[in-house]
Amino acid sequence: MLIAEASVETEFSSRYLVALCRHFNHKAQSHPEFRAHVEWSENHGVASFGWGRCELRADPGVLSLRAEGPDEEKLHRVEGIVTEHLVRFGRRDHLTVTWAPPQDAAG
Repeated sequence: MLIAEASVETEFSSRYLVALCRHFNHKAQSHPEFRAHVEWSENHGVASFGWGRCELRADPGVLSLRAEGPDEEKLHRVEGIVTEHLVRFGRRDHLTVTWAPPQDAAG
């Protein structure tokens, strides 16, 4: 499993986590071919797409994202869908998402 992480600085980390998870859940219910399973609370969420997943964590001042995929193509697909929606939802706050390998990854 390939992994990438991003830390998005925002005062509204919980709000964005919930908005993103609700959006993916709504899309899955209205478009079954999307095949997402989403669970969330105010400070933690997981969106599983079948071909990859994203775990979200809201802490004061930061929304942490962890994308996982079985290969590069699917990892980039998770990164892309999460980035696209989060940047759109946070356009007023000028959110930026920069993905990188996990800091604890061994050489």
